[in-house]
Amino acid sequence: MRSGLFSFRAPSPTSRLEDAAGNDRRDTSPGLVPRQRHQRPRALLIGLGVLICAIICVGTLALSSRLYRQSFADHRREVHNLAISLAEQTDRALLSLDNVQRSLAERVADAGAATPQEFAALLGQKAFHRLMREKMSGLPHVDALSVIDSSGRLVSFTRHWPAPNIDVSNRDYFIVLSSMKGPASFVSEPVTNLATGAVTIILARRVTSADGTFLGVLLGTMEQASFEQNFANIDLQPSGLIALVRDDGALLARVPGSAAHFPRDAAARAQIAQALFGRQASDQMVAAGILDEHERVVAVDRLAHFPLAAVMSDSVSWLRGEALKSVLPVVVAAALVCILIGLIIFFVIRQLDGERAYSEKEHHRARYDALTGLPNRLFFSERLASLLARPGARPLALLFIDLDYFKTVNDTLGHDIGDALLQGVSERLLDTVAPHDFVARLGGDEFAIICHQADDDLGPEAAAQSIIEALRAPFLLEHHQVLTGCSVGIALSPRDGTDVATLLKCADLALYGAKNDGRGNARRFEADMGATARARRDIELHLHEAWEQRQFRVVYQPIFEATSGRLAGFEALLRWHHPTRGEVPPERFIPVVEESGLILKVGNWILNEACRAAAAWPDPLFISVNVSPAQFRGGHTYQQVGDALAASGLVPSRLELEITESLLLKADTSVRTALDQFRAEGIILALDDFGTGYSSLRYLQILNISRLKIDQSFIRHVVDDRHTQAIVKAILSLAQALELKTTAEGIENEAQLDFLKREGCTHLQGYLLGPPMSEEEACRLVRDRLP
Repeated sequence: MRSGLFSFRAPSPTSRLEDAAGNDRRDTSPGLVPRQRHQRPRALLIGLGVLICAIICVGTLALSSRLYRQSFADHRREVHNLAISLAEQTDRALLSLDNVQRSLAERVADAGAATPQEFAALLGQKAFHRLMREKMSGLPHVDALSVIDSSGRLVSFTRHWPAPNIDVSNRDYFIVLSSMKGPASFVSEPVTNLATGAVTIILARRVTSADGTFLGVLLGTMEQASFEQNFANIDLQPSGLIALVRDDGALLARVPGSAAHFPRDAAARAQIAQALFGRQASDQMVAAGILDEHERVVAVDRLAHFPLAAVMSDSVSWLRGEALKSVLPVVVAAALVCILIGLIIFFVIRQLDGERAYSEKEHHRARYDALTGLPNRLFFSERLASLLARPGARPLALLFIDLDYFKTVNDTLGHDIGDALLQGVSERLLDTVAPHDFVARLGGDEFAIICHQADDDLGPEAAAQSIIEALRAPFLLEHHQVLTGCSVGIALSPRDGTDVATLLKCADLALYGAKNDGRGNARRFEADMGATARARRDIELHLHEAWEQRQFRVVYQPIFEATSGRLAGFEALLRWHHPTRGEVPPERFIPVVEESGLILKVGNWILNEACRAAAAWPDPLFISVNVSPAQFRGGHTYQQVGDALAASGLVPSRLELEITESLLLKADTSVRTALDQFRAEGIILALDDFGTGYSSLRYLQILNISRLKIDQSFIRHVVDDRHTQAIVKAILSLAQALELKTTAEGIENEAQLDFLKREGCTHLQGYLLGPPMSEEEACRLVRDRLP
């Protein structure tokens, strides 16, 4: 609804008012509408519905589980049958080639070849080449027959005559068979045929003489593609996979995908062999990464005459999906029945809830703040009473929070921005306090917190300080940057009271004590706060009456040049003469004027009165007017100054605006812009009470300050305290280095005057030189001191 750093809307009852542990901060207090009479039939209906649905769910689960297992078993059985069939077909194909190789080996034995040379001479003849071609004509799946002599050289090859000069002594089949170890036949991994370039699988048979001498090797070459083409003719499921695997884990053929691209290292083959041959095939599950990236259910069937196995598999995810499809109708039907039962119960409960809705709505409206969603004063009091009444209740702290400048925001930016500010404050309070603390809005700009961190003296004060820091950060409300803050009053139970009324009163008095100390403070309740609070309230009550009845007046205190003693100007000061009290000290009522928001009207009036009076004085006398930080917050200060100059006819260079270091600390873009505009028009900027605050010295350059005003607290002890002397000397030296003028306030004796003149102070002000005076007296002083 609103733009800025926060989305300022009333927190929903089930979101912002829940603590970090998920506990609703609203539900643990007495005074809530009794729900037992509504909850009992509701609970019975819900319980009955849950019971029926539970029975349906249990039955559905049992049936679905059985259907799921059956579907899974059927698919595995189908895969296993396909593996048996594939193994038999592959075994027959290899066996036909093996029989041809055996017959050729017998022909060698019959010819009586006893040495490798005789073997090579015999099988290298063209007649033997024709014999091999005749034998191969009955083997359509065989690509070629070859003869290798004992040195690994190709002797005869059915594709060419004479045989090309090819050496296969480095092939795995030749190395294994020539070593005279293991079986007489060997099935190779897929290799690239040196003659044709095709990827082939070779069935090799060792040939030996009668005395066991190694004579050579007979080869039957089959293209890998023919195996994979035959595998592809099998009707596979979308996730199906067929493979021909050697006992050591070497992958000879695979569909889909070519086994030629699989890793051939010993570790990978061992992993495949362990996964496929380590357990019973009917119980086999292969992890992802073995055959491909999927976890698979596999059926493995070994060939009867060769160290190979046919592998059929489907992915586990696909099988589960198929199994789930078989149980889906049952689950959907059960879900529909449960939904129907739920709808019936819903409409019955809705009827019952209709009676309760109105009472709860009214109860909520009576106990929650409509703007922020926080508990209101009634709910807060009920909660506090409940906590205090608990047997053996632990100590708790009551924190009262009052916002600074809230009335100023309302008066200058409007009530919509004021409402958004209250919502933003509630958000920050909920984010700042501990999870189990209770936050409420008591009304206006007052908030309260029940803090459970009260077992020691530091807990409540630390919580209060965290709140002060959180609310000190600017709020961005509808493109307005609003600065606020707060004061916090703290009352402890049982130390300060054990009942609601006493604790509320103590916290309220502590709050007034904190506000009396200045903004942004926290105070704990003390016994003597009652009298101070009553006096402050009394002043606040009479301030608006004083404004309406024009009891305020402006007085003017002269300012003199230090070197010549000539009158330089006046400072405009506010005074209050009460009809019965007499003169009220400025230090007692001016802070209240600022906090109450009356400073906006009073400050503008002082500005106009001062400019009007100064316009009657001769040039170059100037008038110095203090501008409160509260006046800048409304963003209208520049316009007010311009109007006052225009109405009085005063030259801008004769107006000096005194600003405080606290304004610089909190200055936003609008404040900086206004100050720059003042300087551009020739208005003098003076930094009041320099040295008592915390502003950075860089502001002196950034904002083009022309004058530093040394606070009278320094001047009072400048003669008798060497530390104060050092501070004043440092300020004056800094001003001289930066070519700034200085005004010392509160000069009351000659010793102070001599010291300041000696150290280079440019302007002097105080009762010794001239007290604050009326406008008429100021005019007489001007006539007397100026020609």
